Amino acid sequence: MKQKEFETADLYLSSAITLLLKRPPNFRVENGRTLFVFPISDDLYKAMNAYNNGVSLNAYEYAQMLKRLRAEMLMRRGMDGRNG
Repeated sequence: MKQKEFETADLYLSSAITLLLKRPPNFRVENGRTLFVFPISDDLYKAMNAYNNGVSLNAYEYAQMLKRLRAEMLMRRGMDGRNG
């Protein structure tokens, strides 16, 4: 079976991908960790390659996205802990 989603716990990579693709990730909590989930596509691979090669991002937008995704990550992890 071929995987159709890319999952990562890397907040920095996820923030960059979100900015480059202009599409927020889905989230999944597993073993107390929040995972950022992106559908696999050529654009995803291009965004990951750009990030790994040091693409230039707007510092303000990147910082805002880091804060936004971190807050979402912590909120979802907390929700999982209360329900489990």
